[in-house]
Amino acid sequence: MGLQYDLILNGGRVIDAHSNIDENLSIGIKSGRIERVSSDLNVCDASESIDLSGQWVIPGHIDTHAHVSGISTVVDYAIGHKMLAKSGTTTVLDMAGTPSSLIDGIHRKGAGLNVAGLHVLIPGVTTHGSEMSSGVINTFVSDSLRAGCIGIKILGGHYPMTPAITRNIIKSANEQMAYIAYHVGTKETGSNVFGVREIPDLLGTGRLHVCHVNSYCRGSIYSSEKECQLSIEVLKNLGPQVVSEVYHAVANGTSGACDRNGEVVSNVTRNSLIARGYEPTINGMESAFIDRYVSVLVAKEDEMVHITGPDGLLEYRNLSTVCGVSFPVNVKSSSETLTSARFANEEFVVDAISTDGGVHPRNVAIESAMSMVRSGKLTPIEMVKKLCWNPSLMLGLENKGHISKGADADITVVDPSTGIASMAFVMGQMIMKDGEVIGKSGRLLTTLAGETSAYNSGLEYQIINMKKTRLYENF
Repeated sequence: MGLQYDLILNGGRVIDAHSNIDENLSIGIKSGRIERVSSDLNVCDASESIDLSGQWVIPGHIDTHAHVSGISTVVDYAIGHKMLAKSGTTTVLDMAGTPSSLIDGIHRKGAGLNVAGLHVLIPGVTTHGSEMSSGVINTFVSDSLRAGCIGIKILGGHYPMTPAITRNIIKSANEQMAYIAYHVGTKETGSNVFGVREIPDLLGTGRLHVCHVNSYCRGSIYSSEKECQLSIEVLKNLGPQVVSEVYHAVANGTSGACDRNGEVVSNVTRNSLIARGYEPTINGMESAFIDRYVSVLVAKEDEMVHITGPDGLLEYRNLSTVCGVSFPVNVKSSSETLTSARFANEEFVVDAISTDGGVHPRNVAIESAMSMVRSGKLTPIEMVKKLCWNPSLMLGLENKGHISKGADADITVVDPSTGIASMAFVMGQMIMKDGEVIGKSGRLLTTLAGETSAYNSGLEYQIINMKKTRLYENF
């Protein structure tokens, strides 16, 4: 008679929001699935066992906003796979890449993650021509799905379009049941609280993922406290029409590109400069580097790092401004206020804690959530709800985000003394231990429309039923 389990994770503090468990238990894993969760498993019944005494064992972290693919030829976004795995993430929703770069990156630099992708919509860059007619929009959405993405991303903060065009893009995505995420801002508002207050008009009765809500509560219009209050009010009124997330890093992420006239291209970058009194030009950027207000993203030993000051300026010039940059503009109190906000029934207004990381070196969702637990702002169960269970509902991943019989054995182990992930498993296979990434390749999460592309990619893949996502479950 064969052994009952392939692996037993023995004696850790198992915390699961779905089943409301918080106690020392062992987990028996067989064929990539959780077979049993109990206090009396015998390690002799498994081919391998790992003693997790003193560690916290949670469902695999699902990052609902990160970057492992992109349109840049300067930065290899696929570096983000390893950076996420190192932080304890097991599943990621990639924002702002392309189907081909997503699949290519998993093949080249995958770290064993489950990866779903959104195709970024930038008129004239990722679309055929800059005219955003209904036909162009509908074709872009359908082509994105067939190519293996689960939906699309609107970068309104960086590349704003008119409210009418933005509205039509959301409508098209909803009609085709494509996942639709929105970095808020149109040509009439911006990447700020005014952009948040514009969402109901753009949405009508539709559905939308509102990206990194903390980014619109930096105190650029009112106080950050008032901007949080106004944003929470909008999200509460929209209720089940929207899902959302926040990230906790102080550093933002944007483009350093300047046009031929020396003008900064991205509205987010322009706003970050203007907020501190710098001109939104290449001269303003150079002054910001000297003052150490901005940093450039550079690959060092297969990991992206921030470089500022004179060294950062030199890198920026060498890259001819075509690079990622970062400003320390996020407000910690805003992120925590938004994370903790609740409806009257005690459910969270903002669904998840994300990183907006991956290739951006701010993959601190687990650490920041553990910090909120230590300060009493979240309970351990609530932390797991924000990192794992709610994200699984957002993406319709019925077999992930919880530790129970039959679930995928995607598990993150956290050292409570440091708040840092010490191990990560996907389908029962270890992908990270003590900061060393072991995982390779990855699993593509796609829709039925993208199954042919997923099959042809040669990757393992899993089909998401959009009707099971929190975005469309009651649509």
